[in-house]
Amino acid sequence: MMFGTACSHSSTTSPSATTSTTPAATTPAAPTVSESFTGTLPVAGFKFYSFNIAVNGTVNVTLNSVSGAGVPSTVQLGLGIGQPSGLDCAATTNVTAGTTAAAPQTSGTFGPGLFCVRVYDVGNLFAPANFNITIAHS
Repeated sequence: MMFGTACSHSSTTSPSATTSTTPAATTPAAPTVSESFTGTLPVAGFKFYSFNIAVNGTVNVTLNSVSGAGVPSTVQLGLGIGQPSGLDCAATTNVTAGTTAAAPQTSGTFGPGLFCVRVYDVGNLFAPANFNITIAHS
């Protein structure tokens, strides 16, 4: 058996132009929420703080202060932004910063969802350090 189809198009108008649209790039939302996290960092240890981001936006982390007996004012700590993973924060953005660095010391575009900031000893603490950070996000 043989099957065939035929198509006939009889039009006196020329084909219309096609228009394609490309989605516009979305600008990350500016931070609208500011949270403060204070803790004591043990030698060779870490602390992390979880927070929710409502919309895709910029996250800025600022190390405001580091102090403690035997902790020099010039000490640097590690700062990371990522997502909670069990009892830790799986940071995807990491920096080593001191309070004298330009603020914010680290930032990135994240969200929406549950994220965290990890503060950790990069190997130069000889005594526990008190710290304060500010996390600004959308």
